Amino acid sequence: MALSVLEEIKNQKPSELQSRSRESLNWFREQLRKIRVPYNNLIAQSGDYAESVELGKFYMYVYEAKWQDKLPYWDRFPFVLPFRYASGGFYGVNFHYIRPADRLLLLEELYRYAEEDDDTRIKFTYGMIKSISALKYAKPCVKRYLYDHIDSRICEVKTEFWDLLVMIPSQDFNENANTVYAQSRNKY
Repeated sequence: MALSVLEEIKNQKPSELQSRSRESLNWFREQLRKIRVPYNNLIAQSGDYAESVELGKFYMYVYEAKWQDKLPYWDRFPFVLPFRYASGGFYGVNFHYIRPADRLLLLEELYRYAEEDDDTRIKFTYGMIKSISALKYAKPCVKRYLYDHIDSRICEVKTEFWDLLVMIPSQDFNENANTVYAQSRNKY
C-alpha cells in the first residue's frame, strides 16, 4: 500500500529537525520543494473539516483576498493560527509569510503558550506579538481573513501535523515566495 505524502514525510522525523545539522536541514528542505501536493489532498490528509474557526487552532483553506487587485501579494492557501475574532472573520498568523526555518522557530516559541489543560490550542494576543521579542517572526504574518472569501471547506489541522505542515512549502502567493520572505524580514 502506498504511503500518503504526509506519512512519508512524517517517517523522515521532521520534529527532530532542530537536532540535525545544517546539511540535514538543507536536504530536508530540498525534499519538501520537490513535493507538489494539490490543496484538496493536503487538506484531506492532515485534518478534519471544521464548521467554525476556533482561536488557537491551525486551519488550512483556499482563500481569495478581498483586495487582491490592490495587495502587493497574498496567499491563496493559508496555514493560519487564528488569535482574535473580527467582524465577518478573524485575525490570524499565516505562517506562509515567513521562511520555513523562521516558521519552525515561531511555532516552537508559540508552543510555550499552549493551554495547560488543552495542548491542541495556543493562546496569545496581538499585544504579545508586538511586545515579546521571541514572537517577532509573527509580525509580518498577522492577517485578517473574511469568511465570505474562503473558497473551500475549512480544515482544522490535527496537532500531530503542526510541526510537519509548518515546513511544507504549500503557500500559493500571487508573487514569488522569496520576494514575500524578503519583505517579511524587513518587518521583524
